[in-house]
Amino acid sequence: MSSRFFDAADGTRVHTVSYGSGPVDILVLGGLAEHAGRYTHVAPEWAARGATVTVMELRGHGNSGGRRSHVLSWSEYRDDVKVVAASLRPGWRFFAHSMGGLVALDSVREGLAPSKLALSNPLCGVKVKVPGWKTTVGRALSRAWPTLALTNEVAPEALSRDPAIGKAYLADPNVYNKVTARWFTEMTAAQARVAEMAKPPMPVAFFLSDTDPITDSAASKRVAGRIGAAVHDYPGMLHELVNEIGKEQVIADIGAWLVG
Repeated sequence: MSSRFFDAADGTRVHTVSYGSGPVDILVLGGLAEHAGRYTHVAPEWAARGATVTVMELRGHGNSGGRRSHVLSWSEYRDDVKVVAASLRPGWRFFAHSMGGLVALDSVREGLAPSKLALSNPLCGVKVKVPGWKTTVGRALSRAWPTLALTNEVAPEALSRDPAIGKAYLADPNVYNKVTARWFTEMTAAQARVAEMAKPPMPVAFFLSDTDPITDSAASKRVAGRIGAAVHDYPGMLHELVNEIGKEQVIADIGAWLVG
């Protein structure tokens, strides 16, 4: 395992952790408030298949620089991905979860070119109930007070049926539970762009659960249908497929699709 920092276009430091030394590069991008430490059971499994697996932390996440849960523009996340992807070998593959999946799709829409893209319950739509006042305030203050932080409404028990996952999430000092007003409006704008994106030139697979209480699987399936992506369903599972009861099969399935 090795750690490395990259400088994004605006100078923000972007942290990565890599596993393995195989001939195939896989880039892993987690969801909102996640960090590389939440993939220590996933990356080695894929490295064992013959890959070099690099887990990146977007700005504001983990050990990367930047304000927690905040961007002035979604393009900042795309720039983070671009600078890390530029260090990978041709033919690299991309796995992204939840908010990371939305960033990945928006990046591909803008021309990022992995050879394969695998998405786990991507944030193409929101299923979690957000109070109407919070939506209104977020939109109104996106320009007037863009850094105003509001609770993100993600309940730890919505992550996995394994109660240990929720407990660990709550106790994790690198996890946070807020997003800013600007982050919210940038996220919804990215969702609108992805909903209209054209079919990309690489194979894409969505790994979904209709019972995910955080992201809207119906919205993800609409995007998958629009871009001709394969869809793999995991009935009964909650949001974090790689942390669910039965995660071993999910991790193996995604690894097999990415690496073979």
